Amino acid sequence: MSIKWLILAARVLIAVVLGIYLLRFTGGASLLLPLVGVFYGLIIFLLFGFPFIRRIGEKVSQLYEPADENFPIVPQSSVAEARVKEGKYQEAVVEYRKVIAEHPADVYAHVRIADIAVEHLHDLKLAETELLAAQAKAVQEDAAVLIAHRLADLYQHQLNNPQRGLDVLLSVRGRLTSVKRLKLIEERIAFLRQLVEGHEIPQPPKSIQLRKSRYRMHD
Repeated sequence: MSIKWLILAARVLIAVVLGIYLLRFTGGASLLLPLVGVFYGLIIFLLFGFPFIRRIGEKVSQLYEPADENFPIVPQSSVAEARVKEGKYQEAVVEYRKVIAEHPADVYAHVRIADIAVEHLHDLKLAETELLAAQAKAVQEDAAVLIAHRLADLYQHQLNNPQRGLDVLLSVRGRLTSVKRLKLIEERIAFLRQLVEGHEIPQPPKSIQLRKSRYRMHD
């Protein structure tokens, strides 16, 4: 039995046992039933509803960027990720530089350095430099589209420069063979054109964030 089904079985068991306990707790007291019902409903939502909503959110997010689960991770990246978990972000960058030296064609390391630069070092110039380096190396269409969206995010939201984001998407559009990816790129190009043409431009968020990588992109 897979881990997914074991987790689901555990959730069902918790829901059933808790339901039986709450019924015994109320003891037929009608005044307590509404409160117990609300509490039990909240628990059921946390057990089943929230994971379901999160799964839907992940599916929707994949409409605007290719899922990167299909890209193999470079094993040496585990050392760098360990440094990130320890809060040693500069050391993590150094470790990713070693990965790049050993695997010059790798784009994942550049993307992760950009993530670290934005989220922890607050160095947008470093993030831009790394994403541009990844863009120059990206050969596969999935990787090229993902990095283009990352750059567009950086230019639009963090650097408040939608024109640069528009230029990035226009440059990758001609390389696409997938009808779905082309349609999504065109939709975002149309949106950025509206911003460039004078529509209200969103202010940079207080908490600077890039679209999360799932740590498996390698080209």
